[in-house]
Amino acid sequence: MSLKSIFILSAMFVFNSEAQPHWDPGQVVHDSIYSENVKSCLLTPAESLVAFPLIDLDSSEELVLQFDDFGYEVLDYVYTINHCNADWRISDLHTNEYIDGFTENYIDDYAFSFNTKRNYVHYELTLPNKDFQFIKSGNYILTVYDFKQPSRALFVKRFMVHEKSVLIGAEVHQTTLAQGRYTDHEVDVVVNFIDADYINPIQDVKLVIHQGHRWDNVITNLTPSHIENKRLVYDFEDESSFNAGNEYRFFDTKSVRYYTERVQRIISDSTDVFLLHPDYPRVNQPYSFDQDLEGYYVVNVMEKSDPRVEADYVWVNFCLKRKPFLTDGDLFVYGGLTDWNLKKEARMDYNTEESCYETSLLLKQGYYNYTYMYYNQKSGELSQKYVEGSFYQTSQDYFVLVYVYDHDYGYDRLLGVRRVTTKGMF
Repeated sequence: MSLKSIFILSAMFVFNSEAQPHWDPGQVVHDSIYSENVKSCLLTPAESLVAFPLIDLDSSEELVLQFDDFGYEVLDYVYTINHCNADWRISDLHTNEYIDGFTENYIDDYAFSFNTKRNYVHYELTLPNKDFQFIKSGNYILTVYDFKQPSRALFVKRFMVHEKSVLIGAEVHQTTLAQGRYTDHEVDVVVNFIDADYINPIQDVKLVIHQGHRWDNVITNLTPSHIENKRLVYDFEDESSFNAGNEYRFFDTKSVRYYTERVQRIISDSTDVFLLHPDYPRVNQPYSFDQDLEGYYVVNVMEKSDPRVEADYVWVNFCLKRKPFLTDGDLFVYGGLTDWNLKKEARMDYNTEESCYETSLLLKQGYYNYTYMYYNQKSGELSQKYVEGSFYQTSQDYFVLVYVYDHDYGYDRLLGVRRVTTKGMF
């Protein structure tokens, strides 16, 4: 046996003998950051940093993971991949049934920050790579952990691998209900089964609709309104409608010397501070179009060549001018900058002296989108409409995903994905 073979077997033994973040079959795993040292964590298609994390199974498409870890030391970070069903519950598939190769590997692509006030190590990973390939479609989670603390996940990112086994027709328009005529979008879908089949269209086929990258308002559990041979029609009113919301707000922190449009003041400190101009509610204002990034952000820095390691971290202060109005909930800054989650540091407190809701976030320099979300603790509702309003003219991307249960292998295949947008429609 060669030394190389002995090394590979030893590495496999180490991975298998040590504990690791464990997800039980049937467990729902959310997109989450568990370490305060991890910042700017992105999982996106390789060709775009502002796109939904999905790739075609039978293609050369790749996903790129990027994240920063505060500190000076390079750590032995390991990633694992788990297959999930359509509802994001861990599936019963064994790793060798959905991965060709190794499902646990080190992240060995890293670089140190350069000429920044805040020191960090930047890590990157490409999926799939030389160590593995996907052999089944569906939902997946990527878990990263420190080899020295194997039972604790650093973070989890969701993504999808899809087939092109169905033809999906989708249309977005103003809702047909009078109540939401000027505030909501309705999504109608037709699915034509071409290279796939099902036994029971009600039980086996699952239709999922995402509004942008939001995880909180995903529409699921729709059953066909009409079935015509291998053609499933989903034509509803309230059941497939979303609050249209409003365009995302923006700010730009790529320069610590020049004030961009939304920056009121820059305070030079051990960590520089950006004070944004106060925001005002848009709920009772007429709709106004602003080109946005659908809530995403792009790391960038002026007068330097590589923003991945030369962009610094800065404090960004948000201020929403309005009288106190919260009774049963909280107000949050929300978007890609909060990893599409309600983060405790993004919760806004009322400043009576300034008559505004405010908070500060530590962010890498760049161009950012954001919005204000009200979370009702009693009802669980999360909505833009109480601050931003909701307008049918709003540009939104919708993603329609079609799954079918594979009775032979016992998992949900992701047969196809269709992106449809309202940009330029109204």
